[in-house]
Amino acid sequence: MINLLKAELYKLQKSRSFWVSGGLIVLFAVSIYLFYVLLRDGMINGMDQEGAVIQGELPALGILDILRQIFANRNAVIFATIFVSLFVLGDYRSGAVKNFEGKGLRREEIYLAKFLVTELGAVLLYLMAALAVFLGGIVFFGTEQINGGFFRSFLSYLSLQLLYLTGYTAVIVLICEMTRNTAGLLISVLGILMFSSVLLQGVDLILDTLGVSFSISRYWVMTAMDRCPVTDISRQFIMESGLVAAGWLVVSLGAGMVYHMRKDIV
Repeated sequence: MINLLKAELYKLQKSRSFWVSGGLIVLFAVSIYLFYVLLRDGMINGMDQEGAVIQGELPALGILDILRQIFANRNAVIFATIFVSLFVLGDYRSGAVKNFEGKGLRREEIYLAKFLVTELGAVLLYLMAALAVFLGGIVFFGTEQINGGFFRSFLSYLSLQLLYLTGYTAVIVLICEMTRNTAGLLISVLGILMFSSVLLQGVDLILDTLGVSFSISRYWVMTAMDRCPVTDISRQFIMESGLVAAGWLVVSLGAGMVYHMRKDIV
């Protein structure tokens, strides 16, 4: 198992999908600041056709607002999904999984090593995004927002988003394992990103019509990403978030491992 982890860590270090996704996610964070600053200056200092100064001002944004823009609007998770998909499918395209099994390595260890390193890579991408948001905020907004309360909110929100990410990544790894091809994976992932929350909300409406007060969408990991507040996070919400993320993590990991052990490697 240790040798498998070392091999996967080496592949992560050399992975183009990881470094390209990391670069894109940092550029995306910086572009949000640049867009805001350019738009703000254009509204305040722009001239209309008659030469008069346009009177207008954008709502003030802070570092925490940008952080939420990155994570809650599913921007960061798109880059993480690209990395996870390419990193996992790459082993099937290259025949690495088949080679590992040919050496007599246990199937569950092969899957678990890939799973753990994939989770690590996704978490590192999120940390890159958070660091880019923090440093970009200092460059564009200054240090006026940086205080004890800021760090508490920043770290609390980031920790919860990382928690959700582990559950979400487990789901994507499971889908990669079950499809093992780019076309099937693309359809599945796009469906999850674009329609999963809407479909589950539709199920909630049907249940409500039938007199059932239980909300299924509330316990979907991507709904939790969207609902997470940046400040004033209650203890009850933290506990609920932990259960949601852990539930999807355990179920997806278990299902993926069972499928990997029973499915033939081609």
